[in-house]
Amino acid sequence: MCAPSSTEKMEWQPLSLAGLSLALCVLLSLTSATPSGPASATCASLEQSRFFGVFSSKVALPSAPCSWTLQNPDPRRYTVYMKITKPTESCTPRQIKTFQFDSFLETSRTYLGMESFDEVVRLCDASSSVAYLESSKQFLQLRKVVPMQLAHEEEGSDDEGSQFGAEFLVVGKRNPSVPACEMLCKWLAECLATSTHGNPCGIMATPCQCWEPPRRRTGGCYRGGYLFTSPAEGWSGWGRWSECSNECGGGVQVRSRACQPDDGVCEGVVEEGRACNPQPCIAGKVRQRSQALRSIIGLRRDNGEESNPANPAPGTDQWSLWSACSVSCGEGWQSRTRNCMTSAHNTLCTGPLRENRPCNSSIVCPVNGAWDEWAPWSLCSSTCGRGYRDRVRVCKPPNNGGEPCVGPSTQTKFCNIAVCPGQCVFDGSWNDWSAWTACSASCSNGTRQRTRECNGPSYGGSECRGDWPTIYVCYCPLVDGKWHSWSSWSSCSKTCGGGSQQRQRVCEGPFFGGGPCTGDKADLRRCSEKRCPEPHEICGEENYGNVVWKRTPAGDTAAISCPSDAAGLVLRRCTLDAVGLAFWENPTYIKCISTQYQDIQALARELFSKFKKGLTVNGVSEVLSRLRMTSDDGTKYSGDLLVVMEVLRNTTEMFRGAGYSLSNADVENYAQTISNLLKDEYHDKWEEAQLMGANIKEFFSLIEDFIDMIGKQMRDFQDIYEVTENFELSIQKRPKVMTSDVTFPMKGWRGMMEWVRNSEEKVIVSRNALSLDVPESTGFVTGIVLYRNLGPVLSLQSNSTLLNSKVVTVIVKPNPGFLSAPVEIEFPHQHNGTINETCIAWDESETASLLGSWSERGCRAFTVDSTRTKCVCDGLSTFAILARPNPESVSPNMDKNLLPSVTMIVGCGVSSLTLLLLIIIYVSVWKYIRSERSVILINFCLSIICSNALILIGQTQARNKVMCTLVAAFLHFFFLSSFCWVLTEAWQSYMAVTGRLRNRIIRKRFLCLGWGLPALVVAISVGFTKAKGYGTVNYCWLSLEGGLLYSFVGPAAAVVLGVAVEFVRSAPPASLDLDVGSAGHHGPALGSVPDPLRCFRLAGGLHHCHGALYPAQGGEAGRHVDQTRSAVQKACSFTRACVRVCVCRRSRKL
Repeated sequence: MCAPSSTEKMEWQPLSLAGLSLALCVLLSLTSATPSGPASATCASLEQSRFFGVFSSKVALPSAPCSWTLQNPDPRRYTVYMKITKPTESCTPRQIKTFQFDSFLETSRTYLGMESFDEVVRLCDASSSVAYLESSKQFLQLRKVVPMQLAHEEEGSDDEGSQFGAEFLVVGKRNPSVPACEMLCKWLAECLATSTHGNPCGIMATPCQCWEPPRRRTGGCYRGGYLFTSPAEGWSGWGRWSECSNECGGGVQVRSRACQPDDGVCEGVVEEGRACNPQPCIAGKVRQRSQALRSIIGLRRDNGEESNPANPAPGTDQWSLWSACSVSCGEGWQSRTRNCMTSAHNTLCTGPLRENRPCNSSIVCPVNGAWDEWAPWSLCSSTCGRGYRDRVRVCKPPNNGGEPCVGPSTQTKFCNIAVCPGQCVFDGSWNDWSAWTACSASCSNGTRQRTRECNGPSYGGSECRGDWPTIYVCYCPLVDGKWHSWSSWSSCSKTCGGGSQQRQRVCEGPFFGGGPCTGDKADLRRCSEKRCPEPHEICGEENYGNVVWKRTPAGDTAAISCPSDAAGLVLRRCTLDAVGLAFWENPTYIKCISTQYQDIQALARELFSKFKKGLTVNGVSEVLSRLRMTSDDGTKYSGDLLVVMEVLRNTTEMFRGAGYSLSNADVENYAQTISNLLKDEYHDKWEEAQLMGANIKEFFSLIEDFIDMIGKQMRDFQDIYEVTENFELSIQKRPKVMTSDVTFPMKGWRGMMEWVRNSEEKVIVSRNALSLDVPESTGFVTGIVLYRNLGPVLSLQSNSTLLNSKVVTVIVKPNPGFLSAPVEIEFPHQHNGTINETCIAWDESETASLLGSWSERGCRAFTVDSTRTKCVCDGLSTFAILARPNPESVSPNMDKNLLPSVTMIVGCGVSSLTLLLLIIIYVSVWKYIRSERSVILINFCLSIICSNALILIGQTQARNKVMCTLVAAFLHFFFLSSFCWVLTEAWQSYMAVTGRLRNRIIRKRFLCLGWGLPALVVAISVGFTKAKGYGTVNYCWLSLEGGLLYSFVGPAAAVVLGVAVEFVRSAPPASLDLDVGSAGHHGPALGSVPDPLRCFRLAGGLHHCHGALYPAQGGEAGRHVDQTRSAVQKACSFTRACVRVCVCRRSRKL
């Protein structure tokens, strides 16, 4: 077997493009010549003595007009080929011209033998991405010209259109180099593969033999185009004999050979054997080696007979089963084998050890389609001018599910590039004129000229007629002076009291005796004419909020940058007080926006911009979800509130305009975000926003758009009900013919929010009120909103008036305008001792009234009772009650819920006073009654006294959120402590019965149970809830929302259960002393002293748990019973303690 030499291997390896370029540059000493010959005077390049190159039109043809020319070293010996990659983006038609010519006459500016390649290249034809051409003349030129539509522009203007790339290759006609042929053959293959009848290949002929080498066969090699195969009919030479299978007594040696190629079938024996070591063996010294003969039956047998497996040769084993067929279709082979059984008397085996047979000859294999050889090229389609010729090939169709042929069936290329002499005569023609040159002189008479070039005649045509240059004399005209634009106004010379500003301009010229500029060079105007403030009218420099505010006159606003977590400006205004002294107002953060809100605002604005352009918008729901989560965490600056409203307004418009359907999550996110705007802690931010121009009108408009947006996608008789911490929303859709009134709140829709359960507002919209003529398929959408705390935001409260109700909005879509029946709203009063209740409605047309946009017009007030008023209004709007404080009232501005009731004050006072007296008595006779039971009783009294004090304090702190939270947390602790000390008393009784009470460790456990366990429960509750639920808007106790109340009810119920068990089981004998005094002293046996508080404490604990579940709506009766029970309980404790003291002192005397 032979292998190709290393030289031959390298001959077949293709060179890379970089290697080809480097080799040609080194061998041919490539140089870039100075542009000369036919070229533009301003932008031209000429390539000489280069055989390969790559360039871009952006570099070679940067402007128009511009030219790039390649010179053929010798057209008789070389042919130029070019590959042009067409523009992928914009392309200007007829901007790039490609042509070849023989020479250029400088004197007459004439091209000789010029032929255009525009039909071959077709640069703006997008049907093919690459164009190829073949040039056989002296010069090949690419020229960028100014298109007709751009002819009015100046010369040298850069046009970004028609940007392309190009490669050129100069190939010798005789004995071309191998790298050049490899490149050219690659181009030819690509050109023919993409050629069509309408887009022929521009490479017509090549000096290279572009052929595909035959596929090599294994077991041979190619030398000079001939295939050399291995000798011995495919068998390799025999190998060496192996070792003998036995060292004595006769054995077998084996040698083998290989069949080449590996996938062929050779005729003959693979292995053969011979006898060895015939000498006899000594007893006990026989050693054997395993050997086996293998043979193969040839593919072609002369006799076609097979061995008979029924008569095996002596010394051989039985045949194995036939193996699986070597192929799945067509003709394959199966084989079977047998072993040679060797012994001391029989060492040779006759016959083959392996046999083959054909298989699967009945299954037909799929045959892929195959191309026939290409047919010869056809004759040229034209004998004069440029034509084309083509060739075809036929595909042998696939059989049995084979793959079809891949590749083109037709190839087309140009032919007859040279014009047939004597048949076509071409006269010379002028190209377009160039632009005029600049005047040759700048201050005296000069000349300007333009030129044109002639496309020379061919085959007897006439010359170009006319002159190629045009020259005329240019004179320097009289140029008058010309003013430049005014400069900007200078800063004012004074900040107040009247100053001046100045601006100037510059005159250019005159030239050549022209006239001067007319007008003034400078301009002056007055500025800062306001009166300068007096010293007392200027706010001095002040360090406030770790920021230095500089001196600012009254009426002006100072500004500094927002904190690092926000962007914008912090504003602070200097104003005059009532006596005319300047003072600083508080800084406002209306222009500060937090970072997280900036990100949401930018995303919403980007989506809104796409929506305005009519593009598809995705991600509105994600923006709404992010806004809800961010607003849940709170807003730090008042500017954040305006961002929330802007994002809600934009998302509403996108949902309504694009016709998207809101999901339940979108409605919930929208409602919760609006509720977050009305949080109590944002009232001061709303005041800032309204002072800087933001009006509550935008908020009401947002609510109305929200209801309208939801109503458009609702079905008839569908209801939507949303309850949040700050408003209650009901949306009902009814058909045109309504059979019932629209009421609010709806029955069965009461939410779990406590303020909603306690609300007593009622709204009725009569079915007769809605008489709008709407389409049959459209119904009425009624939206009613009850705001919990919108009143402080409206700024309606003053020294003479106050808002005495919650705010209710009633909206109907489509808007019926005039109502045939009024809307009725019943409001409970929020304040006691008010007079002149007036129903007011939001009316944007009444901006000049004393109430701003609030008006009394169209509403009438009817008193229901002393605590409720009904408003009957003729229109749809936002309604509330405005009242005046009663001057005879003790506290006209005090909320009725902020003062504790008389019963509560008396009950808590009697209870606390009784317990305080009890503690004083115990302390005075402590040396007589000192015991564990007395310590427990004193701690129990302290917890009850603290609870009573916090109840009275918390009733007046419901509007102070921080103070109310602290009161609720401590009240939770002391209430649990009172229960735990009752449990401790039961534990002490049990320990006394069992005799374990004298251990000091057990005494410390009493304190841990009485004070430590309540503290642990409160700490865990505060940690898990982050103090949310401690304190509500009506009382300072645990909220009923979220399950926080069970952190008190659960332990309290457990204590009540423990006390009940102690009451049943721990009845001590009369002789047992439950009181243990000091060491060495035992008091009298008080087991016989009755304890009337046990049953009363058990009942009181149950009542206390029940009252904690309903602190707000238990009513005055429940609170009176609770306070009376507590007072009686403390009185009984006081009586029992007095009896106990008397008994102890009497026992001392005895």
